[in-house]
Amino acid sequence: MRGCPLAIFTACIAIVLFAAPAVLAHPHGAEPIIFGIAPQQEPEKVRAMWQPFFQYLNHEVGHAFAFETAPSIEEFQKRVLEGRYDIWWGNPLTYIQASKRLGYVAIARDTTRIAGLLVTLKEDGAKSPKELLGKKIAYSAPDAIGGTLLVQGYLARAGVAPDQVETIYTGSHQSAYQAVLDGKAAAAGGVPRSFNALDPAQRERLVILGRTEEVAPQAFAVHPRLYRSVVTKIQRALLKLNWAPEGRDILASIQYKEIVVSNDFDYDIHRDVAQRLKIPF
Repeated sequence: MRGCPLAIFTACIAIVLFAAPAVLAHPHGAEPIIFGIAPQQEPEKVRAMWQPFFQYLNHEVGHAFAFETAPSIEEFQKRVLEGRYDIWWGNPLTYIQASKRLGYVAIARDTTRIAGLLVTLKEDGAKSPKELLGKKIAYSAPDAIGGTLLVQGYLARAGVAPDQVETIYTGSHQSAYQAVLDGKAAAAGGVPRSFNALDPAQRERLVILGRTEEVAPQAFAVHPRLYRSVVTKIQRALLKLNWAPEGRDILASIQYKEIVVSNDFDYDIHRDVAQRLKIPF
């Protein structure tokens, strides 16, 4: 009989020890880690693209992740700056703002750098940037670094200032391209990732009129509320995609070439761009 209390005590200690990692994985206990993905395409298409990635991450990290996006890039960026996401992927300009205001830290990125694309119709579209003077140009959001700001800078250097065209914001790169396809805009700003994600039939009707300078790509950025132990697991899982058997297909599904470790210094070039364009961050 004397052995019973000791056995019960030992069992309780074992339960605590084995339960601790699950509890400590996330400040909200067993609740999913909220992972935000910028809606460069329509939300349902984004969800489908990233589904294999999240299935892998859930298994590899050993903690549940909740996929989230937003109806538009502007709304997504608003949610980032409100601190909604535990980890997120999206606009580097939003990253430098969120890093300064909320302490988000970059932990990984693609090796392929971002370039802005100026896209128009293949048939009957503008043949040079100068032909866009006085025309309507569609962008996803005012402060999207690749698809808006770099493209506007490219146009300005070509002699087409922002106040010399009519600008519309559509909420996503895909809908900006669609505005061109529907004849609602003469050109659109985008990036290679979203342009390549278009349906082939749509992409075939478009042509790239101009390509901008390249800057560091979107970061996977974590909120400081996440425990370091789980951040390390997430980072290792991301890097493991480069050699895991299923990794090649998963990277292809999100249009990644290779994932490498990232840090805040990778985004100093975006701070330079923001200062040059007088964008607060």
